[in-house]
Amino acid sequence: MSAGAGVAKRFFEAVAMKANRSGDGARIMREWQGHYYGKVVQFETDTEQFYLVVADGRMRVKDGVYPAPDLTFKGSSKIVSEVFTGRKRIGDAMKTWELVFMGAGHEGFALGRLVTTVMLEV
Repeated sequence: MSAGAGVAKRFFEAVAMKANRSGDGARIMREWQGHYYGKVVQFETDTEQFYLVVADGRMRVKDGVYPAPDLTFKGSSKIVSEVFTGRKRIGDAMKTWELVFMGAGHEGFALGRLVTTVMLEV
């Protein structure tokens, strides 16, 4: 495994932990889920494959590949981490094909809003 192995997954495990303890996080997740049973966002990186399940105002991080995610992000673990921590602009990563979306891209905006909200909480 490379030095970057697991970086993106560990980041989203921290996001899930904070979101699940946050009133604002739970509200954002419920609004995002809407009338659906849940939302699934998958990550396929050079070092790992995992997905996020958002349902009932909670987020879980699961290993593996989900058969029909709402959105899939493909890119290196480093790029995924840089994009979601704000160190790299998502548009720049997409223009250079370092990060590719497959599926309902608007789900990424909801995820970004959740990440920003819970990671800025004190």
